[in-house]
Amino acid sequence: MNRSVQNFAKYHESPVLEFQGNPLIEALPPILSESDAASLISHFPPVVDEERQHDKSVRLHCIDRLRTVVQPLPIHLELESAFSSLLRSGYVGRNPMSTATVRHLHSLSAPGGSDGFRSTATTFSLVGLSGIGKSTALESILRLYPQTIVHQRYEGRSFVQTQITWLKLDCPFDGSLSGLCRAFFRAVDQAIGQDRYANSYRARNGLPDLIQRMEQVASTYFVGALLIDEIQHLRSARTGGKDNMLNFFVNLINSIGIPVVFIGTNSMISLFSDVLRNARRGCGLGVTEFQRFEKDDPVWRMLIESLWEYQWCREISPLTDELFDVLYDLTQGVTDFLVKLLILGQRFAIQSGEERLTSSTFRRVSDTKMQILKPALSALRSRDPRQLGRFEDLLPIDDQLQGMMTLSANEVLDRLALLRSITPVPRMDAPSAKVSSTPKTKPAGVDSSRSSTKSAVIAQAEDPLQKLREEGWLNSDVFEFSALHRKV
Repeated sequence: MNRSVQNFAKYHESPVLEFQGNPLIEALPPILSESDAASLISHFPPVVDEERQHDKSVRLHCIDRLRTVVQPLPIHLELESAFSSLLRSGYVGRNPMSTATVRHLHSLSAPGGSDGFRSTATTFSLVGLSGIGKSTALESILRLYPQTIVHQRYEGRSFVQTQITWLKLDCPFDGSLSGLCRAFFRAVDQAIGQDRYANSYRARNGLPDLIQRMEQVASTYFVGALLIDEIQHLRSARTGGKDNMLNFFVNLINSIGIPVVFIGTNSMISLFSDVLRNARRGCGLGVTEFQRFEKDDPVWRMLIESLWEYQWCREISPLTDELFDVLYDLTQGVTDFLVKLLILGQRFAIQSGEERLTSSTFRRVSDTKMQILKPALSALRSRDPRQLGRFEDLLPIDDQLQGMMTLSANEVLDRLALLRSITPVPRMDAPSAKVSSTPKTKPAGVDSSRSSTKSAVIAQAEDPLQKLREEGWLNSDVFEFSALHRKV
């Protein structure tokens, strides 16, 4: 593993009295105003008009730039403020210049020992539908902070310490605590740029030993915040596993002093009734819900207008009220669905030669390439609480979503036609040592002329798609464009 970029500490005296004299806090970037936070969170790639004149093969690459656009939303500012407070307040009780903190660190090597440590850590949860933008929003905020900070001296005193500001883990699919511990050690190795812990700390001595080592490592590096994504996977935990992990989180917050951020779908709220009730800090900063947008929400319109600037069709299409209505109907206010629809719509418009975005273009793409999302979208469209509760179960798995963005059969045929049109380079006959005078017999029924090659036979078939499947060149795919939408 390559050594990560070292960020050496640069201290900024904090205007907050409780934060002063604490190198872990003063090494963090200054507290941001809302305008500064919005500016730093945003990412708007350049819009280059000349790119629309490129060949379609180039423009198809440009379309993926839509994935990188970050339009700051009100919830971004809310999360930035909440995370800033959680991170700094959690360090108040772990000032390395304090003798109480030093005593607390030593006590961690003696299980069962009590040193009177008073945690200042808190917690908050971010919930919302899959694809609504929870993880993307938090990751844009995490980028505001260096993940590791290297300290050497503080206020004239030697202070050699590597600080890990944050760690983000995915809850294991089986909801196991041992899996979470292993993910933690891998994340620490990645943060410090060394293969130090993942291969060294195994569950040889049982789960309790693994947990103790995780707590020691987290305290040694003064981990500022632990973010646990996909926390709804706890539903898959074996009997007693959910309670063990929830108790572990409570211990991290209350006894170790590490703030924890939980990210997951709406179903996680019921899972966390216990941890929020038992944690000493109560609900901490509470639960933030990342809701899907309503059609008349001005924030939704702002988001669409920002993304609409990125067009690579030859003809720029204005954002009409009809298009605005169609985009909402086909995505139901889910940001991930919106980005996918815009990407697939432009791909189809360019590949088909339409070279402009219309309502029919998006509906065609929705009926074909995004057909797999229709059950989930129908649940959202119904607004029926029972159907909405099944939304996560109706979503396709990640591999299916990835397949949704791949080439369609129509594009495969276009490529086949292109390859057939290329004139082969004449082959130079190599001189042979011995030339046979006996002519080689041609296998019966085989014509060596170019017009009778397998590709030509396929292309000339009445139904080339069916012929491709029969020859094993194309798998049956629910995502491909139907015959109704195929170019004639």
